[in-house]
Amino acid sequence: MCPTNKEGAALENVPAAMPTRESFTREDELSLASIWRTVLKHKFLFLCVTGLVFGAVVFHTMSMTPIYESVACLEIDPSRSSGLGLDEMMNEKLGDTDSSSRLTTEVRVIQSDTVAMRVIDSLGLLRNPAFSGKRVGGSVTDFSAMSPANREGVLGHFRGSLSVKALPNSEIVEVRFRSPDAKLAADVANTVVEQYMQRTLQTHYEGTVQVSNWLSQQMTGLQNKTLEAQGKLADFQKKNGVLNTGSDDSENIVTDRLKILNEQLTQAESDRIVKEARYRMAATGNPELIANVVPSTTLQVLRTQEAEQKAQLAQLNSKFGSGYPKVHELQSQIARLDGSIATEISNVGKRLEDEYKSAAKTESLLRAEFNDQKDKAYKLNEHAVEYAVLKHDVENGRELYDTLQLKLKMAGVTAGLSSGYVNVIDRAEVPAHPIEPRVIFNYVLGLMGGLLSGLLLAFVAESMDDTLSSSEELELCLKLPVLSSIPVDQLTAKIAGSDKLGAMLPLLLNDPRSPAAEAFRGLRTSLLLTSPDRQPKIITIVSSVPVEGKTTVVVNLGVAFAQRGESVLLVDADLRRSAMHVHFGLPHSRFGTSTALTQGLNDQAIITPIESLPNLHLMPAGPHPPNPAELLGSKRMAELLATMAAKYDRVIVDTPPILSVADALPLAHIADAVVFVVRSGMARKKAVLRVRDLLQRSNSNVVGAVFTFVNLRLEHYYYAQRPYYGKSAPVYYGDSDQDAS
Repeated sequence: MCPTNKEGAALENVPAAMPTRESFTREDELSLASIWRTVLKHKFLFLCVTGLVFGAVVFHTMSMTPIYESVACLEIDPSRSSGLGLDEMMNEKLGDTDSSSRLTTEVRVIQSDTVAMRVIDSLGLLRNPAFSGKRVGGSVTDFSAMSPANREGVLGHFRGSLSVKALPNSEIVEVRFRSPDAKLAADVANTVVEQYMQRTLQTHYEGTVQVSNWLSQQMTGLQNKTLEAQGKLADFQKKNGVLNTGSDDSENIVTDRLKILNEQLTQAESDRIVKEARYRMAATGNPELIANVVPSTTLQVLRTQEAEQKAQLAQLNSKFGSGYPKVHELQSQIARLDGSIATEISNVGKRLEDEYKSAAKTESLLRAEFNDQKDKAYKLNEHAVEYAVLKHDVENGRELYDTLQLKLKMAGVTAGLSSGYVNVIDRAEVPAHPIEPRVIFNYVLGLMGGLLSGLLLAFVAESMDDTLSSSEELELCLKLPVLSSIPVDQLTAKIAGSDKLGAMLPLLLNDPRSPAAEAFRGLRTSLLLTSPDRQPKIITIVSSVPVEGKTTVVVNLGVAFAQRGESVLLVDADLRRSAMHVHFGLPHSRFGTSTALTQGLNDQAIITPIESLPNLHLMPAGPHPPNPAELLGSKRMAELLATMAAKYDRVIVDTPPILSVADALPLAHIADAVVFVVRSGMARKKAVLRVRDLLQRSNSNVVGAVFTFVNLRLEHYYYAQRPYYGKSAPVYYGDSDQDAS
């Protein structure tokens, strides 16, 4: 339970959102909360725009004609042979063409006007209302009788309904056609495929026939050129002695003989070198070398006998001495053997010399003949380029002639064959369901578009609206704290006897549990906390324009202070349009502020409007004087307020609007605290800033502002789902036997 003071009044806590220095300097931030507040502020515009956009989309969707789409699938493989094989021959000579570019070419062929006109004529689409509609006159059914504009319109409509797409990384082509008639969509898609294949067949047939005719014309000239080239080659061979014996151009009698002579010369040179070496060894006279080079049986036998006799001689000489007769005999035999060996060596040397001379002569003859043949080869080589050119012409002519002759024979067969690189995978079927309109998608898109459009217009309206709608905006504008935000209460916000929304009745008495009543209690606490050391006694309530709830704030603030046990005097200083007595249900009084200033203070000028609050007093405005500004700015007014401040705990002064008249500025100057009342949704920033500047120039002590007629849903501290004061308020105030926590 809340603690109470000695008079029994509850001690209010400090307001939940006391303004701080940061609140005066922070900038607007785009957040979900700010977007939500903007939508709530302009909810009528937001809902209207959203409804209009969504309704337009719904109407458009409902009025759309259902569109059906049928699909046919083709396989197009441009790499297959198309007939004569000339494409392969061109690819070999010029390089292969990119298959993707060829597939793109075929797609463009399907989309061509030629195929379109064939399909239109084949199906009689000009006479079909599902296709032509009102584009062509009823009697015009042929392209030749149509104007260029109508022809272009029909072809444009056909192209717009036809869609041809090659699937990525494949050779599959999809042919799609859209129409309000499901069967017509399938027929057109299939007919497009058929007409494309017929055009391809016809194109290849005509091309084959044309190539065949051209080949026939070229055959005669090519044959004559080949024969002429062969004649030139034969004359050249005869003139230069070139006989071609094989496929190799280098094989002829000159080069062949040169090769043979080269081989023979090499062999003769090798034989001469060997025999010369043997002859040189024989010339040394060394029997051992001669025996190794030229093995001879006679020489070997003689040397063997000589060796045997020399051995016997050495044996006898060592045994019997040199005078022994057998020794002399052996010496004679050895001498004879030496002579025989010398003779044999001379014979071998002579024979090796003869062999060497013969080999040298043979080598010399072969070298002379080789050099002569080499000179002939050099002369032949000088004509090799001409020979190669002539032979190349003959071979190319013969090869091209044979190829063209083969293709010409194939032309008669391939001319009657269809193109083999187009294959129908799936024929178009009659679709069961339309693809347009997409109702759910359109509705969702319309709703999203409506929400975005409404949100955009709400922000546009917010940017063009300079009125203040939240206490946060008011703090940023005034650089002053908002002491309290007074919410709108539709049940208690009407003046008695009036049907117009005006100032609130004393809610602290009629509905003390309402959020508005609690806001006034918070205002009272905020004023007491503005200067704890010296609490304000004279409080002046001001506003910029009329109908901002200024008098309502005065009345309820006075009641709040009176409920706290203080003696309070409410002074109605609006001497032009006084309305404070209306809040208490009192008639207009003949005594009040104006009479106190002109005639002096009397007992009839101050009344007690509420019997239950005897400490609450009221000084009505009294009769309207002709010079209210002079009276309120006079010394008497200052003295009157000083006298009342000495008598009462609080003196709360109600003033006229500052921007309407200048009556309130003198009263604001002499007050201990000035409270600026601003109405939500009506007060404009320029007007509020103007009032603040006027108050600052008059050296008024403006302690803060009160924001009235506030929509709590636009306040950042209000939670729409679980308000602090709602169904739980009676429990909190003690309607239940249990204490609220």
